[in-house]
Amino acid sequence: MRERALSESHDEDLRALKTLCTPRDVEVLYTATHLREVQQIPHEKFRLEHIRLLNGLGAAYLTPVTNMLVRNHPKKVWNDFIENEYQNAAAGIDSVMEAQDLINRKLCGLPVDQTFSDLNSRLRVSLRLMLEDSLAQIENVSATELDKDQVESVKIQISDQLSSLENLPGLDVPDDQELGPRPFRQLEKIKEIEKCPAAQVIGLIEEIFRESNPDFHWSSYIDDTPENKIVVCYSLLNWAGYCADDFTSIKRGKDRFNASNNDLAHVQSGARCSFLISQDVAFLKKADAIYKHLNIGTLPLAPGEAIKHL
Repeated sequence: MRERALSESHDEDLRALKTLCTPRDVEVLYTATHLREVQQIPHEKFRLEHIRLLNGLGAAYLTPVTNMLVRNHPKKVWNDFIENEYQNAAAGIDSVMEAQDLINRKLCGLPVDQTFSDLNSRLRVSLRLMLEDSLAQIENVSATELDKDQVESVKIQISDQLSSLENLPGLDVPDDQELGPRPFRQLEKIKEIEKCPAAQVIGLIEEIFRESNPDFHWSSYIDDTPENKIVVCYSLLNWAGYCADDFTSIKRGKDRFNASNNDLAHVQSGARCSFLISQDVAFLKKADAIYKHLNIGTLPLAPGEAIKHL
């Protein structure tokens, strides 16, 4: 919806949608995922175009974890986001996320040089450094910020987490085992899922998945929250190849694995909105299947369809 992009594309649906979204009775939301996508833009002046657009739309920021709406100027939200990114890197959080990301990529069949044993060790080391840094930081908290009992409680929690790292289970996957979605997608029943109605497709994939993996239980790995239910649904759709977003493909200059994770995050935050609007047809179809399966009222719409509802 940036003015320069609208002028170049001559997309009348987007221009009309921008006009409809400008009044204050239509509230546009953006998230940390949007800001990370803006952060990937190499030129600062183009990043600022996105920030100015958010301001022009009167957009509100949906905070991560707490899911609170913040209506500060987008430039302030952007500056706070960048500062938080620096703090995360300094605290070792980025190293933990990078180690986990490599494990996930390897599980998906993407080329990762390290073995699972190497990656498990890297994750433990990163976690230990992060927790040790947190323990050092809490030692420096002044008595005016937290009382003595609170400080001691936090220190005990971090110390317990450090002790439990030694028993942290690692993935025990043979390095010669075929990984990624290909074997699952080759099942005869899976090949038929594109013909299945959106409201039924995830239930069908779940049934086939249980038949193939009778001893696997999602609850052993993730908590039963609305956000995690969306993760499960999105993962099943991806692995089955339903409106596949080629998350395992490798293209020069494009990180499809990261883009797929961003799409998942958009579906999660979209669940708190009335409409999720995109020009990506495959993305909208996956979001539609997820929302219908989980009885979420959000409507995934293309810009032209959204205009009719506003």
